[in-house]
This record gives sequence, C-alpha cells and structure tokens, in this order.
Amino acid sequence: MSEQLDTQVLLAIAEQVVRRASAMALAGQQRDLQVQTKANRNDLVTRVDKDIEEFVAAELTSRTGYPVLGEEGHGVDSFAGRVWVVDPIDGTMNYVETRRDYAVSLALVSDGQPLIGVVADVVAGRLYSAVRGHGATCHPDEHDWTRSDVGGPATEPGRSTEELAQVPSDKGFRDSIIITDLKEIRAMPRLVAALVESRGHRRYGSAALECIEVASGRAGAFVHLWVSPWDIAAAMVICAEAGVTVTRLDGTPLDVRHKGSILAGAPRAHAELLARLVSDPTH
Repeated sequence: MSEQLDTQVLLAIAEQVVRRASAMALAGQQRDLQVQTKANRNDLVTRVDKDIEEFVAAELTSRTGYPVLGEEGHGVDSFAGRVWVVDPIDGTMNYVETRRDYAVSLALVSDGQPLIGVVADVVAGRLYSAVRGHGATCHPDEHDWTRSDVGGPATEPGRSTEELAQVPSDKGFRDSIIITDLKEIRAMPRLVAALVESRGHRRYGSAALECIEVASGRAGAFVHLWVSPWDIAAAMVICAEAGVTVTRLDGTPLDVRHKGSILAGAPRAHAELLARLVSDPTH
C-alpha cells in the first residue's frame, strides 16, 4: 500500500481502530482475563491485551501496509519510514485490579518522529488525538465505544469535539500537581524536595494517561525513570500540540524509539523541575 496516505485519512483510521479496541477492552472485563506475569509479579498481561494487539496489528497492516510495533509481541526491524506503535492496554494492573485508569494508545511514527497520536481513556469515555503541527483534540463523550465501527466514518453525528488549549506557559511546579511514582521518589531526593513545595503528587498507573493529564492542564508535570516507546509515543504528539515540553530527565531530547526516562511538563514547570533535579537544587 502507498507510503503517501494522507495524515487525516490515517488519523481517521487510527481513531476508528482505537475505538473498536476500547470496546474490546470493556467487553473483555466480563470474561476470564487469563492473567499472566512477565518480568515480575506486578508486570501483568491478560488475554485481552494480546487479543487487542492482534486485532489492531491485523487491521492496521491490512488498511495501511505499515509495520506494527506492540508491547505484546509485534516487532519491527527498524523505524525507517512509517511505523505504528501500539499499547493495547496501557495500565494492565489497573485493568485487572481497579478496572479504571487504563488506556488504549496508538501512534504513527515517521522516521523515528511521532506523527499521529490517539489515546483512549477507556472508562472515562474520552478519546484524545493529534497530528503533528495540527493541534490536539478531545472527544469527551465516548462511553459507547461501539458506536463507531472500524469501517465507519471518523466522526459520527452527535459526537462532540473539543480543541485542547495550550497549557499555561507561566505556571511553575510549585503551583502544580506533579505525577510521579514511589520508585522515582525513592531514587531522587531532589524530587522529594520539589514535591514538598508543589501542590502534591499523584500516580495513575498509565504513562499515556499521565502524559494526557499534563497536556490537558490538570497536572503540571510527569516524572518517570523508565518508559517504553508504546507507553508514550501517542501521548508525545498530543503533549507537543498542547505546548508541553517533553525531554529525558536530564533535559536531553527524548527519542521515542528507545526506552528511557521522561520529564513532561508545562514550559515553566518543566524548566524549574529540570533545574531542581539536575543543575540547581535550590532553584
């Protein structure tokens, strides 16, 4: 299939596939999840994760011809050209235990640069999407994910769409919620000091949704020591289009093709946290 598919066509395909995958995730909670562990006892995978990834990979391959990289087994030889990157359920522990705060995340990466991002906050019924250079949007009322079949139109009558506003450029970390986890708190004493001065910290258990919280202006920053391409590739596009600064923890550029740390924040919050964590702990 042609490499020159229009980005709006590809966005429509991505939104349709993510909607269908979200419906699969909700339906899957009504049956035996067949939970297994991977790297450790808290690194879970379910039958639903695998089924969704198989569906997404088959659908995208047949409709676009682009290769697919997924958390649950689909691999690529390189990131040359266009590559889909999917996390079928980002936040599997939440999917199993709390049954909320999990996402379906799908990105199209072009020569290593995220181009399209779609993230579904499945239980909350919100679909976030963005194309690089064209802004980010939220469909806020997607509770009936089955309303849009994969072959149907990108937007159906009755669906509302909201443009994501630019995050505030002048709001520092002291006036913000910071999203981070226990392992980051234990590893970085300077982060602890920043959290004490901030509005407080939160942790949701899905890196994609945690990035979305920053892009939506509900949190000032997200700090994590270790994320994978499928965790953040889609959310990075949405963050960038909402004015969020995204780097590694040391301020170097974040190459989505490789695992590593992330510091995502509104511009002033990001700059202040970077100074606090790396160069000037009294900043």
